[in-house]
Amino acid sequence: MALSIHLGAHKTASTHLQYSLRQIRDRLQAAGLCYVDPAQLREAPMDLSQILADGAGCAAEPAFSAALQDRRQGCADLLLSEENILGGTHRGRIFSRRGLLYPFAVRRLRQAIGLAGGGPAVLYLAIRDPAGFNVSAFALQVALGNEIELAPYLRGRDPAEVGWLGLVKRLAAMEEVARVVVWRYEDYAALRPELLRRLLPPGLADAVPEPPPSNESLTQPGYEWFLRRAMADTEADLRDLAARARRRFRRADGHGPLRLLEAADHARSAQNYAAQVAALRRLPRVEFLEPQAADQIRA
Repeated sequence: MALSIHLGAHKTASTHLQYSLRQIRDRLQAAGLCYVDPAQLREAPMDLSQILADGAGCAAEPAFSAALQDRRQGCADLLLSEENILGGTHRGRIFSRRGLLYPFAVRRLRQAIGLAGGGPAVLYLAIRDPAGFNVSAFALQVALGNEIELAPYLRGRDPAEVGWLGLVKRLAAMEEVARVVVWRYEDYAALRPELLRRLLPPGLADAVPEPPPSNESLTQPGYEWFLRRAMADTEADLRDLAARARRRFRRADGHGPLRLLEAADHARSAQNYAAQVAALRRLPRVEFLEPQAADQIRA
């Protein structure tokens, strides 16, 4: 049995990839690959986030395992895709007080692998420029009604820092993990065909449709509109207010992307990101995908 787990991370086009694969779920099943994503993993009895929060040995584990086995219907291979295996984007969960990214990722992943029948698992993980990741994760929490301004969300963290290198090291060191396949979110469009070839049975990558962009973030004018109203009315339903802002100020209508940081922050972020990517390329049990290398492999 081959086990593959697409971990996300959050705000790295995970939903776009998940929606793409969902369109051919039946064909994947017929080819011997059981594909399970948030459409199944966020509802009882397969509410994986809640099970991971409760911890190994919780009462819901047997029902989850039984439901997963039933869904597999004899498929030899299993592909899970769920960014919440890493953790959440809430300000108290995505980073520890010391700045550790997804501080409970190893414990949660170990439990998820056990629930899937055991390893070794091949992990798939996208990373993102720190400034963009921090702002986009914040915007998600705004959309969920949990945040208003960026500074309280950051809790003193440098917005130009995200510890991707440390996270990948922790994941690659797990005995249940065979290797970690990593790519930049910024390369997703170019790498998508290669990712599909790696994730799916032979011949099925070309059958995956290209859906439109999904889960688009707040635009800058939308956030400014949201912020004015949230500050003026402390009793406002923040989730509803954010939804209205997203509908009213869409990227499709020409409104610019959310930009809450200074140019100097973005410059430092780009430098930090480049240094981490260079270090990731040298890690054992880590395969770093890049568009040029993917083209050479296909050739």
